[in-house]
Amino acid sequence: MAELLQTLILIVGVREIIVCTAIILLLGIARYFASLPDLSGIPWVGKTPGWFFKGEAKRHFIANGASIIDEGYAKYKDFAFRLQTADMDRVVLSPKYVNEINRKVPEGTLSIQEAMHERLITRQTKLEKVFGSSLHIDVCKVQLTQNLHALIGPLHEEVSYWLAKDIPETGGAVDLNAYHTVLSAIVGSASRSFVGLPISRDSEWLKTAVGYTMDVFGVAVSLRPYPAFLRPVVARFMAGTKRLDDHLNTAKRCFSPIFAERLALKDSGTAPAEKPVDMIQWMVDSARGADRDPDFLAHNILFMTVAAVHTSAISAVHVLFDLCEMPEYVQPLREEVLRVMKLLDSFMKESQRMSPPGLLSFNRKVMKPLTLSGGLSLPAGAFITMPSSGIAHDPEIHQEPEKFDGFRFYKKRMVSKEDANRHQFASTGPDSMAFGHGKLACPGRFFTAAQDKIVLANILLRYSVKFPGDQKERLPNVFSGEHVGPNRAQRVVFEPREDLDDATRRLLSPSTVP
Repeated sequence: MAELLQTLILIVGVREIIVCTAIILLLGIARYFASLPDLSGIPWVGKTPGWFFKGEAKRHFIANGASIIDEGYAKYKDFAFRLQTADMDRVVLSPKYVNEINRKVPEGTLSIQEAMHERLITRQTKLEKVFGSSLHIDVCKVQLTQNLHALIGPLHEEVSYWLAKDIPETGGAVDLNAYHTVLSAIVGSASRSFVGLPISRDSEWLKTAVGYTMDVFGVAVSLRPYPAFLRPVVARFMAGTKRLDDHLNTAKRCFSPIFAERLALKDSGTAPAEKPVDMIQWMVDSARGADRDPDFLAHNILFMTVAAVHTSAISAVHVLFDLCEMPEYVQPLREEVLRVMKLLDSFMKESQRMSPPGLLSFNRKVMKPLTLSGGLSLPAGAFITMPSSGIAHDPEIHQEPEKFDGFRFYKKRMVSKEDANRHQFASTGPDSMAFGHGKLACPGRFFTAAQDKIVLANILLRYSVKFPGDQKERLPNVFSGEHVGPNRAQRVVFEPREDLDDATRRLLSPSTVP
């Protein structure tokens, strides 16, 4: 009898524990859904997540993101629509709101940093401190942009060096993986501009600069299905987390001593009158307070190099593929490269219009309740974005948008003096959102434009390029949710040109670049 009583007590106790646990879980779920911003007045597009099917909705977007965004833009391009992306529920705004946001919305209402914190899960991807500071943005906006002219020579020299390593001047044509060939030139030249020789050719550093981006996104993507409270635990067992630590340690080994030395020179007043023209020095000059920690500055260098490499490499590879598919553009671009590169700028912008880095841009988190014209109400906690791909293919904005016209933007620039600056590769506006728009448009876009032009000008002038064998068309782009990339399996045949005239040879000589 005593044993039966103990068993009954145990059963009742277990039941109580189960009931209490269930109640706690239900309360947690209820609190979570109660905390979500009320966006019920904005229509859904794509698969709605409901209460328990968010994972299914995310997978649906990853597989069908382009068509979902196109559907939303076709239905609601003058208002807004909601969609479940791979990371969060976002409100996709009409481009008509861009100028209103930039001109009328008070500062502090929208935050790009908070959006990045949540999208990249910065605590686990080791980026929390980087995005907690505006140092990298400030340096890109001011010193990097103002000193572009001084970086042209080093960029050209380094691009020449890395292309020559893969494509010898003698020996005939070589069949290469296009992405890896361009990436080598991009990461090498970005490193030369940011940190200088000899570190820019350090094999361990270059491996880190290439691998860091993939590991940041890999860890973030892997952690997204898990609730926030489980992510720190899961991250500890991920190989990508260990690689992120290794990348950061490499950056500290390479750069922390340099930062410490230059900070000491500045503090002691013994810095040379002629300062180095590189990202390290600009950060030393700009850093204040806690940002002056050498390890933090080394982390910033790592992040900024990776940001420059990722965007520039993708854009340049797309252009290279388009040149191979449409060789009729090669000769006029070669002739114009020797002068001003306006045609190349146009070709790059058209290539980006057809193959953007992403289908969505202008990502922000709403920090304070906001009401836009037309009665669109956005509560605090909402995430907003813009349909850059829909804008790029809108026939009301671009004539024959499905047709590739390499000189489309050159012709637009020739219409008037006002249009001359509106349609450059690095220009932004409601009709060109690849780099965002307004005060927080991508601050490194001018460097990206300059770097890509140098890489592409070198390829155009030094080599004849084509797809292997009888291939005439580029392999299709690779889509994953909102992300678009060139097919990294595509190969290109590079053949050194033998018909270079003296003017071209002088231009290609690094010693002649100011």
